[in-house]
Amino acid sequence: MYYLHANNIIYADLKPSNVLMNEYNTLKLCDFGLSKKLNDLMKPEEDTSKPKSGTPYYMAPELFSDEGVYSFYSDMWALGCVLYELATGKPPFAATGLKDLITEICEKETPEVEGASPLFNDLIKRLLEKDPVKRIYWEHLRKHPFWAKEINQRKIPRQPQFDAYLKEHRDINPEEFHEQQMKNAYFIPNI
Repeated sequence: MYYLHANNIIYADLKPSNVLMNEYNTLKLCDFGLSKKLNDLMKPEEDTSKPKSGTPYYMAPELFSDEGVYSFYSDMWALGCVLYELATGKPPFAATGLKDLITEICEKETPEVEGASPLFNDLIKRLLEKDPVKRIYWEHLRKHPFWAKEINQRKIPRQPQFDAYLKEHRDINPEEFHEQQMKNAYFIPNI
C-alpha cells in the first residue's frame, strides 16, 4: 500500500480477502476495482453525492458521511481493521445490520486486542482514529515502535483436514511435517 500511495493511488478496498501471499511469502494486493488515482478524484465530473463503494467492515468513518472522501487516510483505517482482524480473527467493529455497523464504526471506541502488547494496541488505536486528520500516516507509521518488537509466538491449532490432505494427496507424514514446523525449519518432503 505504501507503494500505491507513493504512486498517487488510493487502494480503497483493503480487506483480508484482497491480501494474497505468494510462494516467497511476499504479500500482494489484488482487486483494484475500487482503486482511485488522485488525478481522477480531482476531475470536476466526479459525483461526490453518490454513495461510497467498498466493504463496510473496513470503511473509514468519514466514508459514511456525504462529505467524506477516499484518501490515503481511509486506506490507513482499513489497514488498522485488517491488522486487528489478523490478531483476533474478527473485524474491530461488527453488527447484524448495516445501519448498526455504521453506528459502531462512527461512534464506538476502538476495542483493544486482548493479550496484545501495548505497542500493538497503540498502533491499532492510531490507525483506527475516527478523525482522519488525527489518524497516523506513513511517516509515523513507519517509525512506530511496534515494528521493532518481536511478535509473540502463538500456538497454531492442528488442522485435521490439512493433515488428511498431506497424508492422502501428498504422501507426507503429518506428524513429521508439524514437528518440522515447530522447529522453525522449512519442511521439504523427499519426493
